[in-house]
Formats: sequence, structure tokens, C-alpha cells
Amino acid sequence: MAGLIWRLRIGWRPLTLGSSSDLWWAVVVGGAGALVVGAALQVSIQAAFAFVLVMGVVALYEHDRALGVAAMFTFWLIAPFLRRVLALLTGPIENDPLSLAPYLAVGAIAALEFTRVHVPQNIRRVVMLAAGGFAIGLPLGFTAGPGSAAFAFGAYVAGVTAAVLAFREGPLARDSTLRRVLLYAMPVIAAYAICQRYLPRTPWDDQWLQTVDFLSIGGATDDTLRVFGTVNSPGTLGGLLGLTLLCFLTVHHHRFWAISGAAIVVIALSLTSVRSSWYALVAAGLAHVVASRGQSARLILGSVGVVVVAAIALSPVNSAAKETVHRFETIAHLSSDTSASDRKTTFRTLFPKAVRAPLGHGLGTAGESTKLNGQSELRAPDNGYLSLMYQVGPVGFTLVMIALGIMFVAAWNGARERAPGQDMRLLLFAMLVYILMLTTSGDAFYGVTGAIL
Repeated sequence: MAGLIWRLRIGWRPLTLGSSSDLWWAVVVGGAGALVVGAALQVSIQAAFAFVLVMGVVALYEHDRALGVAAMFTFWLIAPFLRRVLALLTGPIENDPLSLAPYLAVGAIAALEFTRVHVPQNIRRVVMLAAGGFAIGLPLGFTAGPGSAAFAFGAYVAGVTAAVLAFREGPLARDSTLRRVLLYAMPVIAAYAICQRYLPRTPWDDQWLQTVDFLSIGGATDDTLRVFGTVNSPGTLGGLLGLTLLCFLTVHHHRFWAISGAAIVVIALSLTSVRSSWYALVAAGLAHVVASRGQSARLILGSVGVVVVAAIALSPVNSAAKETVHRFETIAHLSSDTSASDRKTTFRTLFPKAVRAPLGHGLGTAGESTKLNGQSELRAPDNGYLSLMYQVGPVGFTLVMIALGIMFVAAWNGARERAPGQDMRLLLFAMLVYILMLTTSGDAFYGVTGAIL
């Protein structure tokens, strides 16, 4: 034989090293990787884990693109959990490299996809419009804080480049990798979140609650805790749980498991106390009904009816159901609701400032990236659109909105078509509406929701 054939079976497809030169390349790459891991360990265990996990996602993508994309989304869902577990062993560290790793993973496999697939010009145009909108905030961002600006740009653009990852699944696809990840992973994460509320908390979650500066999450010692599962906040978990409920609309078989999984997700969503997720679900459900020409009305309205009746019936004896009913009751009294009043005050104060700065105040001057410079009027933005305009100004905001408008029209036209894969087209349109509504109460352009968008 010309060379030694090595077969390593991962999943169902063999990976073949067909020549001695391939083997030498594997040795060189493996050796270089070992050196990098060794160097990263000198920085922190978290840095070494981040490198290994990112390379693992890339390796899975190289073997099978669907596995790689699934691994990337799964990494997003568990990275904060890994950070908490490692922090229990090493103590909390500032600017944890694991917080950056999911962005690197999605950026790496998206870059590989761009080099291997001919992406039509109209899709490239949408990506460039959105990326260009964010880039407008870079000059002033670097003036205010180079680290914050660089991190924010990488985080936003990593989400934008994820647009190419689903392209090869095809316009007539009957399923998607994202849908499968949400349907299989989120009920498990929801169950973990329920345990956070009703069972003794794990040492890693308990330590995190004691060290994090996150007052709105509730008490660490009583039953007012807003659950966060394996992610980093109730808001992020609530957004993901809502998207998962929409995915259950496409499950036509194994009804018992589908109903059981959806019930677990609904309970966990109620324990997050994220009112905006319920608003977004209502909007997405209506969008699904309209786009399907009423065909999904029975399923969606029936599901809503079951949830409402169950919540009202259980509210006298169950604290979670009582809190959910109370959160909806506050809709009629928003003028006296503290969080709603705070959001109005923030908007009235900062919106004029955002409009008067054509190029914004700089990328990284709002949201999580401000941790790197410690100064911001929008440390925790309650409106993603306001956060975007504050950072990139009306010019950058307009470019991003044009890209979203193109996406919305394409999603609407696709959902209205009578073609194979219509279930998926309706789902994607409803998910888009959901995220656009969710952005009115948080920065959904950022993090895992940005990649999903």
C-alpha cells in the first residue's frame, strides 16, 4: 500500500488518513495544538479549555458540517455552565476566556463555510450591510475603549456571519440543525433550571450567585430566584425557551414526548419571570397563524388556551403559576410597574442622545462589553434597538435595519409559499418575529440569539 490507512470513526462516517504525508500533518498539527494548550495552561485552566473546545467544534465541523454546527450551538448553551464549574475549582477570574470562546467557534466555522460555498450575492449583501452597520461604531469605540470595541465588534459580527451556516441546508429543507439542537437540548436545560428553583443548588451555581453583581436575578437563599439554567441570565434562558416552544409546533410524531418536553419548557419559562418572552411568543404565534393562512390557528390557540387555564388553575397552590399570572396582570398596570417605568426613563433619557450622534457613541459603549472599560450609561440595556443606535448612531442603525427588513420580506415570502418544507419556513418566520420582538427588551443581536438570528 502507498501508505498506512488510519480510520477513526466519529459518529457514522469514517475519517481517513490516506497517506504518510497526511499522518505527518496530523502529527504536526497535534503537536502544535499540544504546545498551545500548554501555553494556555500557564494563563489559566479556562484559557486551555476555551482553546480545546473551539478546536473541537472546528474538528467536528471538518468531519461533518451538521455535527459542527450542532456542537457550536450546544457550546453556546453550556459555556456559562462550564465557566461556573471551573470557577468553583480555581476561583472566579476576570475576563474569563471561556466567555469569548463561543464567538470564536461560530466565527471560525462560518469563515470556513464562506471559503467553501458559493453564497449568492443577495445573501452576501445582507451580511455586509449588517456588518457595515456595526463597523460604523468602531472608530469612536476604539477612542472610548479599544478592548470593549474589539470585543463588541467580534461578538456582533460573529452572529452576522452565522447567516451562512444554514445556507447548505437548502431552501426546501424539512429540518434544520438549529431546530434539532433546541428540541433535544433545551428540555434538559429547562429541567436543570427547574431543579435550581426547587432543589438544593449546586455548589457552582451557589458560588456564582454569591459573587455575581446581578440583583434582578432574585434572592440566592429563598424561592424568589429567577432561574437561569446553564446560561448566564434569566433573560437569555427565557429567550431560548420561547424559541424552543415555537420549534415544538413542527413536531407531528411522538406526541407524548413532545407534550412532555413542551410542558417542562413552559414551567421553566415561567420560573425565569421574563415577561418579554411571553409578549414575543404571542407576536410570533400570531405571525405563524397569519403566514399559514389560518391553518395553524387551532394548534396555536389551543396550546395558548391550555397554558392559560393551567396557570390560572394552579396559581392558588403553586408559586410559579401565581408569579406567571401576576406578571401578566402587570400588563394592565404598566404605569405602576417598576421595571416598565425604569425602561421608559432610560429610553427618554438616552434616545435623544443616540439620535443626535450620527455615528454613535462608539461600539462597546453599551452591554456586556462595557465590563472591559467599566463606564457606560447602558451597562444592561433593556432595549436592543436603543443599545444599537446608541453605539452606532442613526447611520449604522439604518444599515442594520435595512438588512433586517430584507430578511423579514424574504422570510414572509417563504412562509407564504406552498412548497415542500413549508413547516420549516413558517417556523423560521415565527422565530424571526419572536427575536425582533424580544429585542425591544434586550440586546438580541448579541450572543447566542444573535447567531440564531
